[in-house]
Amino acid sequence: MGIPDRVNNPYYSDLEPLLTVDSTVELQPSNDTYAVAAVEVLPTVTTQEFSVPANGTLVNEEIRSLYGQDGVLVQLRLPAPPGADGAIPDGIEIEVDHGGQESPRFNIKNQRGKLTADTSSFGDAAQQTELFQWEDEDLFFTIENTTGDPITFTLTYTGYAYDLRPSDIPGSDADVSVLTERKSLRGT
Repeated sequence: MGIPDRVNNPYYSDLEPLLTVDSTVELQPSNDTYAVAAVEVLPTVTTQEFSVPANGTLVNEEIRSLYGQDGVLVQLRLPAPPGADGAIPDGIEIEVDHGGQESPRFNIKNQRGKLTADTSSFGDAAQQTELFQWEDEDLFFTIENTTGDPITFTLTYTGYAYDLRPSDIPGSDADVSVLTERKSLRGT
């Protein structure tokens, strides 16, 4: 076990590093455990530019700029910037396909959660937009424009990167557990 009093929870209201050096993490759905060897701050990470036609949809937009190197877990958030411009433009709805198109995130029984202009303004630090990206696991977005005008924009994330080393501790003993791609919420 790492240093529990210095380890935060995922989706904590303040954006602080989830992990510290020597803490441990279980990655779900693989249930592999790792120890943290180093922590790096990511002040801003800007995605490629998206141009969405009026009332149009971009499907399977791969977000390679958010991928981590081999052995790296990345904790990312889409903060609400100060001023009139939001983190996501008005009229844009984003669905996250974490782990590929076959692994849509934010699902409940009859509905799928979307990121919108309002999402990053909920809570103190936009924790609802938090993603944990393991290495270069597939990360695709479906982006819909619900307005009658074309919209071109980028997304700017912030967060932390953790250099991880395999650990032989059981997942139940890890300091924290995070979801790095879709996992069924139904019992197995």
